Amino acid sequence: MLRRAGIAIALVVGASALGTAEAQMMYPGGYGGYGMSRWGEDPGAGYMAALGSYGRSQGVYAVEKAKADAINVETAQKWNAALRARKIQLAKDEAAARAEREANLEARAERIEARDGTTLNKLLLQILDSDPDVARASRVATPLSPDAIREIPFEWASEAITVCLDQMTAEGAVPPSLMGEEYEADRSAVRAAMSAAVAEDLKGAVSPETLAKARRAVSDFRANFAKRSAFFDPGQQDAKAYLTTLEGLIRTLDEPSMKAFLKLLEDGKERTVGDLIAFMHSFNLRFGPAQTDRQAEIYARLIPALTAVRDAAVAARVAEPAADPDGAALRAAATAAFKGLDWNDLDAHGRGR
Repeated sequence: MLRRAGIAIALVVGASALGTAEAQMMYPGGYGGYGMSRWGEDPGAGYMAALGSYGRSQGVYAVEKAKADAINVETAQKWNAALRARKIQLAKDEAAARAEREANLEARAERIEARDGTTLNKLLLQILDSDPDVARASRVATPLSPDAIREIPFEWASEAITVCLDQMTAEGAVPPSLMGEEYEADRSAVRAAMSAAVAEDLKGAVSPETLAKARRAVSDFRANFAKRSAFFDPGQQDAKAYLTTLEGLIRTLDEPSMKAFLKLLEDGKERTVGDLIAFMHSFNLRFGPAQTDRQAEIYARLIPALTAVRDAAVAARVAEPAADPDGAALRAAATAAFKGLDWNDLDAHGRGR
């Protein structure tokens, strides 16, 4: 009896222990208070818990990625802004450096042109364009010592004359009455002489030898024409005017004699910038390159003086001078200037030089 009771008690205790063990293995009361109740007992609840955990993880990842992307975009924007700013600054620096280089080049060019006479020659040409007869410019009373005038390295401005001669002897410019075969050798000799004179003048000045050849060629042409033509021949007057113009222009290529003017400087009287302009206009002179520091100093003093004269002349100018793109006006003026001269007058003038 007692033995059976003991067995029954043991079975009850064992069953109780087994129930306790089973309950502990399936976590019926949840796991540490984290909401995983009935996890092993209800598979649906565990699946939902897993989905929630995964969703939270995805959310955290999305937030962190958004932050990272925002940082990357901000970094890229800062980089691009800094890059643009640097490019702008580099462009400004390059522009400033370029402007400085150009300013230095311009200043250097101004110094060179001031010393070689280019600046003064430009001013003189502008004065003569506005005041062709130097009626106003010659009255300028700015003092200029005779010694300074004597030290100026004048040059004979002959380019316009040689170019005019070159154009007048070109094909198509010779009068029809001089285009016969009997004048072919004369035309060739004159043309060659004029081409040589132009080539030398572009380099500096026409040599006496080249001038002598040119005068001889025109003189021979004139003599041949005088022998073959009569006063009443068609075109005789046009041919004579043409040859007279050629010879007159060639004679003006001779270096002008400045002895008379320079002798006036010996009287000790003070001269003026107006005297200098009138003198250079009369003898068709220009400023040559300064060879000494003293000459460069004289040029430096003359530049503001001639600038003032130029400004006054331009202000008083009534009309702009007519353009002469092909030199036709110059040729016409040259013909008109020498048309009234006789060959005997030219010969007498040549003997008197």
